[in-house]
Amino acid sequence: MLTKERRAINAVPVAKCNNCGSLEYGVVFEAGSAQVNQIVRCGDCGLMYAFPMNRNNLSQYLNDAPATLTDQSRQVKHTADKMPDYRVMARRLEEILPRKGALCEIGAYSGVLLDYLRSRGWTVSGIEPDGCAVGYARRVFGLDVHHGTLDTASLKPESIDAAIMLHVIEHLDDPARAVVQVHRILKPGGIFVVETPTYDSWTFKILGRRERSVSCDGHIFFYTQKTLSALLQQHGFEIVKTQLVGRTMSLGRLLFNIGVMAKNRKIQDRLAALAASLGLEKYYIYLNAGDMVRMYARKASPGQRGAEHAPTLDGT
Repeated sequence: MLTKERRAINAVPVAKCNNCGSLEYGVVFEAGSAQVNQIVRCGDCGLMYAFPMNRNNLSQYLNDAPATLTDQSRQVKHTADKMPDYRVMARRLEEILPRKGALCEIGAYSGVLLDYLRSRGWTVSGIEPDGCAVGYARRVFGLDVHHGTLDTASLKPESIDAAIMLHVIEHLDDPARAVVQVHRILKPGGIFVVETPTYDSWTFKILGRRERSVSCDGHIFFYTQKTLSALLQQHGFEIVKTQLVGRTMSLGRLLFNIGVMAKNRKIQDRLAALAASLGLEKYYIYLNAGDMVRMYARKASPGQRGAEHAPTLDGT
């Protein structure tokens, strides 16, 4: 049972819904239960979010770290593991937008996906706050990746045909502002692809606070298909396609996720040791638990209203 609370407009800090601006919310998880922050649900539109946010969340990703990534770095390998799934995303994008023009990936990290999209004929650029990852993307792939955020990228209005934001929006301090910025830089009819965990899933209903994505302290916003489509539609997008997608992962990564859900450091360490001893990083599986949503949204014409399509469940 959610407890109902209300913050006065002049209270500090204010729990203001990023989707609808409501101050009404109910507590879903107390601080320290699912993650470090309290997680609440908007009493009006149903958006879940971490509150209060005690810091500028993006500051933890902005860095000029001197460390050098290599092909064997865990982060690079983890990004490469996702490529079978993102190749499917690329094909769907090209079915919706057959012309291949300028594409920007927001949160490009090491540039593995951008390099692949370039090979398919797109003119690509990226934005990434992690300086170490930016260095890798520039050095290894020769990619044009801006070190910073959407706020600092200074992209020209209506200069991009497609924008991609994969597992980024849940980390942002102000997703609504980011969606407005993406709308501004997209050409008329341009496509915005967003992927994020979704919480209208059986995994969240069963696991609750132990669900792997709700446990991540870096996640601030927790979307359902309804709240994500509402965010996009109210800022000038029409939903073209919605999919519940899965993930290709190593068996080692699967054990890592199980360790996260266990919320026990000893279990996490034992599973990590088991994965290492058995060499499970070499073996891959595809899982679709219906806990991630990918939306393709078109920049709508002025006055045009979006229409939400039913999701597919096969990840195709």
